[in-house]
Amino acid sequence: MMARTVPALVAPTARAMPWHLFLAAAGLGLLAVALPAASTISLRDVDLVALLRLAATCGAVGVAFLLDDPATRSLATLPTPRWTRQLVRATLATAAAGTWWAALLTITVAGAQDGAADTLSLPGLTLEAATLAAVALALAATRLRTSTDGAAGVVAAPAVLVLALAATMLPARWALFVKPGDPRWPAAHDRWALLLAAALAALLWATRDRQRGPARPALRRRPSPVRQSPRTHT
Repeated sequence: MMARTVPALVAPTARAMPWHLFLAAAGLGLLAVALPAASTISLRDVDLVALLRLAATCGAVGVAFLLDDPATRSLATLPTPRWTRQLVRATLATAAAGTWWAALLTITVAGAQDGAADTLSLPGLTLEAATLAAVALALAATRLRTSTDGAAGVVAAPAVLVLALAATMLPARWALFVKPGDPRWPAAHDRWALLLAAALAALLWATRDRQRGPARPALRRRPSPVRQSPRTHT
């Protein structure tokens, strides 16, 4: 039954998702990468990495809105489990963000000059972008567990920005954003991988159906005894 339910949810779910918010944020990230690539300015690998990280943060902010669902309250009575509906949305969001990120990498490599793209670690940067997007989805799904209006992005998107900013301020020993060629790059991306695993686990937890306690049996009221009126003796 689930094998038939999931494909049937894809088209209506895709139509109901707020793509305009994702496209707005993703568009900013695209401009951050495409404008320098189209210019004659020669950028170093450090500059290209900084632009891709900025674009990845913009994309994660947009992804945070893709779980928004104003019909959450009315959908709660449907037979389709909550986790199925949420994971369909998350999968569509991941597919869109992945396609967008692949385009960014293509533009960056095509526009790089003087061999700057040769020293880029595209898998490492993709891991960073995937982690930011997963964190955004996990925060949005967690917000939806307590939300009655289905609005998650208004909380998750600012949280992503705050977390990304905080990540730039970590001590050197725990740094996440390191420059290409830095000896700390492998260790930093081991931490990114752990964060990705934690974000995915949090996303799966947040999409679970809410546990409902066992129904309490209805209390049976005992019939009140019928009072007999005292007989009057004549």
